Amino acid sequence: MKTLTVDDYQRIRLPDVEPRTKFAYAKDVHGRITLTKLEPAPSRPAKVRFIKKNGYTVATTDQPISMEAIKAALAEFP
Repeated sequence: MKTLTVDDYQRIRLPDVEPRTKFAYAKDVHGRITLTKLEPAPSRPAKVRFIKKNGYTVATTDQPISMEAIKAALAEFP
């Protein structure tokens, strides 16, 4: 069993864990703390609406879109 020490800033260093890894913790009635690694939630697809603007049909989304995403989408277009 390994022993870990909390520093003055209430931090613990876990040697086998990558930086920025997120954990949920639970404390039981005996004072033991259990850490559970959290997995990132899958991103949902963007909702797209088509509207008429100045005589053209334009798509609007609820998420930001980058030029790289536009280029990737146009590369798939026949």
